[in-house]
Amino acid sequence: MTRKSFLTIGLLICAALVLGACSSAATEAPPTAVPAPATDVPPEPTEEPADMGLLMGMSVEELMEAGYVVIAPGDPIRLGASVALTGPIPDPGRDIANGNEIAIDDLNADGGYMGHAWELVLEDGACDGDAGKVVGNKFAADPSIVAVAGGTCTGETLGLAPILEAASIPFVSPSATKPSITTPDCSVCNRVALSEKLQGEFDAAYVYNTLAITKVAVMYDNGDYGLGLAGLFRDAFEALGGTVTDFSGVQVGDTDFRAALTLIAVNAPELIFFGGNALEAGLIVVQMNEVGLGDAVFMSDDRAFLQQYLDTAGDLAEGTYISFVAGDEVAEANEIFDAKYLEKFGVSPDDLGTLHGKAYDAVNLLADAIMRVAVMDEGGEGYMLIEREALIKAIRETSGLVGLAGIMTCTAIGDCGAGGIQIFQVQDGAFVQVSGFGLE
Repeated sequence: MTRKSFLTIGLLICAALVLGACSSAATEAPPTAVPAPATDVPPEPTEEPADMGLLMGMSVEELMEAGYVVIAPGDPIRLGASVALTGPIPDPGRDIANGNEIAIDDLNADGGYMGHAWELVLEDGACDGDAGKVVGNKFAADPSIVAVAGGTCTGETLGLAPILEAASIPFVSPSATKPSITTPDCSVCNRVALSEKLQGEFDAAYVYNTLAITKVAVMYDNGDYGLGLAGLFRDAFEALGGTVTDFSGVQVGDTDFRAALTLIAVNAPELIFFGGNALEAGLIVVQMNEVGLGDAVFMSDDRAFLQQYLDTAGDLAEGTYISFVAGDEVAEANEIFDAKYLEKFGVSPDDLGTLHGKAYDAVNLLADAIMRVAVMDEGGEGYMLIEREALIKAIRETSGLVGLAGIMTCTAIGDCGAGGIQIFQVQDGAFVQVSGFGLE
């Protein structure tokens, strides 16, 4: 390549990215290269990585049209994050955002990658499908977004998925559990959360086999998560031979459930299973005792695994059960993480929720895959190139990656989570594990 053609390519790249400091970008060499004066024609590489000869000399527009993220020297590797900062679960959402941020801090503390820092672009998915679509469109319209951590809730994530699929932007959710999140039809859909199908079946087996309860009522909120888990619990419980006396829904944000509970009381269930959020779960426990259901056992899911549930139900929470999808935590790594969390945010991780570890793992799973496929285009003056399809494939090839929640290995459809289901009972005002994964 001649000096004239080389400089022409550099100018095209700078112009396409609208860089304010084009001349400095054009002279900065990749981290592993020896810097050369701008007046010198760069030496031809002695060995070119596979396919690099096809990339050199292309404009930024051509590279992006060919399916590459192009990162200029000095620019960050940008990861989007769709997190429920508002909506029905803002505390768990903030907990997820905090876990994402610490992961970025740790990646940058290691020096970034190939001369590029990592950057988190945080958007509010609000635990809502429509909000998820808005966030998805923002990320799809930004060619610098390499991948996305999120969404938080099932509906939010289902809003993101088709938009990110069309844009070939892979995502890893820390907390979306609906079985339909990961399917053979979505190549970009991944998660470190466990499927709620496993949770529904485990919960039903615990109630039927361990508690020896054969007659239950099932309640759910009107969100994707609550209804989905409640239906899976109902189906699994009936398959075991149990009887479901009622299957009734309530609205997220309602505070008076006495009418629904009065109808449920007519059939005298031994247990009420509720798929939904902490506040509603706590109010149901209180109001059960007001309508003649004080002797019935209460059980809910991981969204009720919060201090908010204990505070709302008060003394009546004692003896109730909560199931939670948990990982095989790496104790030492979690102790280090917890100390960083407290120092950075001024609160203990458990004060806001239980998903910070999976949020941290989601970011690191993405970063690990990115580092396996990113290359430096020496012919373009040290630009980092990330092929989107190669990244999508690399995520699914993740195997044996150690995270805060355990060892992550992705399946062919993007289920990458570690661990299993745990059952907790409220004893002396605290959650105490009584069954399930990790109990010795």
